[in-house]
Amino acid sequence: MKKVVMFIAALCVVTVAGTLYASAGKVSAAAPTYTLTVNGKPMQVSKSELMPYEQKGTVLVPLRATAEALGYKVSWVAAEKAVSVEDSIQSALVKNGSTQVKFTGKLKIINLSQDMELPVPAQTKKGTMYVPASFFETFFNEVVVKEGSVSISAQMSSIQ
Repeated sequence: MKKVVMFIAALCVVTVAGTLYASAGKVSAAAPTYTLTVNGKPMQVSKSELMPYEQKGTVLVPLRATAEALGYKVSWVAAEKAVSVEDSIQSALVKNGSTQVKFTGKLKIINLSQDMELPVPAQTKKGTMYVPASFFETFFNEVVVKEGSVSISAQMSSIQ
């Protein structure tokens, strides 16, 4: 009798574990995939790991690829252990694993220096740093995330 009870208990454990494993696979398979468009041009990504992804309701995009497509200079600052993203009017220091970003303005008339809090930390996956798409709003870009797509466009104005 004891062997039958042990057999039934083991069978229940295996069945529950199998069900949990199968449902976990379904959840990860259902994770939304995103395309990335910068200045109206789809990013041609040769590696799937460079595609945007969602974490805790926030879509993250590859920092270097996105910034360079917008025309920004991207470099490593060894002393800070951070990535620098720079345009003509400001620069930002982004550290892996941190939600804090330090912006430094270059204009004398308008102070663009500020600290920014990201909704989720910047993170590195397979050698690529990702930041929330909203990071690029501080560089005066329009960021639109909807229905599996991320669109980041530089805001342009002209005097006529």
